[in-house]
Amino acid sequence: WAALGRLRGTVVVLMGVDTAPAISAALVEHGRAPETPVAVVSDGATPAQRTLRTTLAGLGKTIADEGVRPPAVWVVGDVVALGAG
Repeated sequence: WAALGRLRGTVVVLMGVDTAPAISAALVEHGRAPETPVAVVSDGATPAQRTLRTTLAGLGKTIADEGVRPPAVWVVGDVVALGAG
């Protein structure tokens, strides 16, 4: 976790819906800023695909509030801003 927390590149978490609160907390604990952007993509490549944008600090709440269930992936880092708009 320490190495991932210090990493300034992109982190992609596959199938991490249920563990999102713990993973995001570990990343913040080990150096990632709480305001680091996160995109959650659920049901990718299907007609039901949706993308939610949040931050590491808000990830667990967003997943719970939006009822995100697997299959989903989430992307952490500044690259998330490239897809916004």
